[in-house]
Amino acid sequence: MARFDMQVASNSAMGGENQAEVFCEMGLAYATGRGRPVDLVAAHKWLNIAAIKGCDRAVDLRADLSMTMSKADLAAALRAAREWMTVH
Repeated sequence: MARFDMQVASNSAMGGENQAEVFCEMGLAYATGRGRPVDLVAAHKWLNIAAIKGCDRAVDLRADLSMTMSKADLAAALRAAREWMTVH
């Protein structure tokens, strides 16, 4: 987990669209358990950030994921994305 997060941080100099794609891939990794345990809250958080940054694919994936999450988990994911966006 930390390695991927650090890669995202080091890629922050990339253009917005490329960065949005990186965040989308991160969301997919958490949603599918690719290289890490499945964590739907983290997946939604990263897909939400990717969508905010302009990734159309993340918008659709986030909507699909939202349908499988509890209201409490969805609220936690939205809160985590908001906190991340205020810091970064």
